[in-house]
Amino acid sequence: MQSTRLFLLLLTTVGVLSIYDPYRLPDLFKPEHYDLRILTHLNGPDQLRFEGQVKIHFQVFDQTRNITLHAKNLTIDRFEITLNSQSGSICIVNAEFNEDKEFYVLHLCEALQQTKHYELIIPFRAALNSNQTGYYWSSYHDSLTNQTSYLAVTQFSPTFARLAFPCFDEPHLKATFRVTLGYHRNYTGFSNTAIVKCEDHVTLDNYIWCEHEPIFRTSTYLVAYAVNNLTRVATQSSDTAHNVTFSSWMQPKVVNEGQFLSNFAPKVLSYLENLMDFSFPLHKVDQLAVPTHQFSAMENWGLITFKESNFVHNDREELLESKETKSSTMAHEYAHQWFGNLVTMKWWNDLWLKEGPSTYFGYLTLDSLMPEWGTGERYFGNDLAIYFYQDAINSTISISRNVQGSESIMKQFTDYVYKKGSLTVRMLHKLLGDDVFYSGIRSYVKKHAYDSVVQSDLWQSMQEAVNENRFFTKEIRVSTVMDSWTLQAGYPIVSVIRNYTTAKVKVSQTRFWLEDVEDQPESCWWIPLTFVTQQQADFNDTQAHFWLKCPSTKQTLELLSKPSAEEWIILNPQVTTIYRVNYDDRNWRLIIHTLNSTENFGGIHELNRAQLLDDLMVLAWKNMQSYELAFSLLEYLPREHHYLPWDRILQVLNRYGDLLRDENKQIFKVFMMKLVAPLYERCPSLGSLQTRTTTIQEMALCRLAYAEACRHGLKNCIDQVLAFTLRNDEEQVPVNLRNTVYCTSIEFGNELQFQLMMQRFQNTTIESRKKAWATGLGCSPNFPQLQKFLDYLLQSTEAGTNDYYVDAVTSALRRKYVALEATEHILQHATIINDKLKAKNIKNLISVMTLNDMNFVKDKKLPKLKSLKKFKEPLKMALEFGNINQNWLGKRSPEFIRVLKKYV
Repeated sequence: MQSTRLFLLLLTTVGVLSIYDPYRLPDLFKPEHYDLRILTHLNGPDQLRFEGQVKIHFQVFDQTRNITLHAKNLTIDRFEITLNSQSGSICIVNAEFNEDKEFYVLHLCEALQQTKHYELIIPFRAALNSNQTGYYWSSYHDSLTNQTSYLAVTQFSPTFARLAFPCFDEPHLKATFRVTLGYHRNYTGFSNTAIVKCEDHVTLDNYIWCEHEPIFRTSTYLVAYAVNNLTRVATQSSDTAHNVTFSSWMQPKVVNEGQFLSNFAPKVLSYLENLMDFSFPLHKVDQLAVPTHQFSAMENWGLITFKESNFVHNDREELLESKETKSSTMAHEYAHQWFGNLVTMKWWNDLWLKEGPSTYFGYLTLDSLMPEWGTGERYFGNDLAIYFYQDAINSTISISRNVQGSESIMKQFTDYVYKKGSLTVRMLHKLLGDDVFYSGIRSYVKKHAYDSVVQSDLWQSMQEAVNENRFFTKEIRVSTVMDSWTLQAGYPIVSVIRNYTTAKVKVSQTRFWLEDVEDQPESCWWIPLTFVTQQQADFNDTQAHFWLKCPSTKQTLELLSKPSAEEWIILNPQVTTIYRVNYDDRNWRLIIHTLNSTENFGGIHELNRAQLLDDLMVLAWKNMQSYELAFSLLEYLPREHHYLPWDRILQVLNRYGDLLRDENKQIFKVFMMKLVAPLYERCPSLGSLQTRTTTIQEMALCRLAYAEACRHGLKNCIDQVLAFTLRNDEEQVPVNLRNTVYCTSIEFGNELQFQLMMQRFQNTTIESRKKAWATGLGCSPNFPQLQKFLDYLLQSTEAGTNDYYVDAVTSALRRKYVALEATEHILQHATIINDKLKAKNIKNLISVMTLNDMNFVKDKKLPKLKSLKKFKEPLKMALEFGNINQNWLGKRSPEFIRVLKKYV
């Protein structure tokens, strides 16, 4: 019963933590309406500022002599603040900022009374900031006029509305808003809703005030406004209940590149509105492509903002897959209109409640509107690969967890939360089937529209749909099952041992760790068990046949269709539930025989083939299976024509390769050349690739083949690239193979080629080319040469150069010639990197550094690095992975190398 007590303790702890949080506002006030007036000045680089007034109507729940709300980096004169009740004004004795908690506290001369309503008016002013939070400025250079144009735009999620106006800045404190914007006539103003009327400013010439329609009850983080002189691409209506009108705005030079996503947006909204069976409540949507943005995009009601590079697309300059990525971002933002905007999590601990469904339904949207892309399966496969690797260490966290304060909240916005959240929703969908799942989702949206929720509200709606359809037995509760996946970290491995005489199966679960954990805490998941047999290979049947229930961790099952002793069984079709599987040796060999000998791989699903490769290699890593068995599974790969299995196994094998040195590194390189050669040889030549490869799936597979073949030194690949670059000019390089061509030509080229590419990088403004050139320059085997480029990037103040530094130094870290020098460069410039790079990028760099130089975590500079905010958490993870890798090198690498030599 210990695992049950642990799980109940986990549930209790989460509940206790939510009761008191010193970073939360006191539960005394209910905002009802905001009247917000903002006057924006964009009069040149030294005159980027705003001033305004907010009038807040609120109700009091209990008697108090203080009003606590949020404000940060605002100038407020307390003597200009007024507080009114129905019986008159109330004086303010004092006011103070609490900078740590980002509170603004008003001390009153008399107590506010329970249930009464009040009106608080606060004037304020501030500079538009440059860090892409709150109300910030951005700019672009107009080549026609040779002038810099400035614009102002908001980014309030998650906790940045308080930088723009004093407010009760918590997601559950919804209120109605009326926004009135003042600005110069040369600009256009935007907010969540359309303009009602405009009038001249009384004292400022050529300035106007424009009042917008009131917005219904919403969270502060979804309020948005902007002032700019961007160019409108198009205005389109949509096939939605309110015939929503779409307008897209961007700087003049990229107008022709904004057509695809401008046209795609109405289709996305229409699809999702039909899917959710709940009308999108607005009549207009403005889409702004902003030169700089804190995120890829932001889902504000009626005013969706995109980082410009995530909205515009040029087929001649950008990868085919980048159009898919941008479309996925758009679909994600529009899914937020239901998950996040309409139904909002009460607090940021349940961020996954908006990000998980939005990611999942974004994938489904692309599968429906662009089925030829095959997005869902590839994206789910990629998400599974990331999740299974990252969630197998001690420092991992649950997706629903306590957060305190802005910094802690911001750390929730990770790929891990988005992807595991999406995989959790997918699990629920596949477990319940379309009818029950969509019944539950639609009920959830309808029941909680314009309100805020906790995850138990989602489970309750799903349970009601289950009960209506009599889908589960009474002992299976949706909340019990799903809480076991969202409230604890990690994931299980299920062991499957067959009795080939009786056809019975023993299953057991335990948490999977990449490392050997002493005093391992007991964990337990409610695991739906679905088996596929060789003779009935139905991988579309994803609903539970059995359950492995908590607190039981073991069970003996008699399968519904008894498999013969000569046929395999496979658990978890399409990897719909997020766990690994280890079979007994005989079953593994039956699977391997089928993959190596039968047409269509015996019907084994592509996602399962990828997972079988991943599982068996990691089981060998842990000495739970042999490398002899794992490498025998790899023998089928020359027959594999699909992207997912190849991509997964190459990711896994390259992590092994990054750990090897000297002679072992060379042996591995030879093995990899032999492994990828059949895949590479199936692809068209470099010159004809662009015309003969038409689908995203084909292009992705051939890009992978060329990248791996050249990376590991396959002579034909290198010769083909070098010959191509000699015969053709820059414009002839296939867009979808630029990274490989540039990298190979620099790695095997000379000083002149390096200088020419660096010059091209400095002279172009085309972002996709700069990114490809930065990645290529990072492949130089000459570090003094590369160092000049890295230093140039760190010293540059040009927009985007931080991202190019990440591209270049990541390439260098993956090259044996300069990996150690690149690591040292990062360590030497850690303070600058901490200031300039996003935390996500620093985390990714440290992850790669750990593979190439495990000793860096013992470096004398480590104490200094730990003092840098953005390095602290990634270093903790790096230390853990460093120990895991060192342990493998000492215990398991000899067997790996012994078996590897047999295949060379």
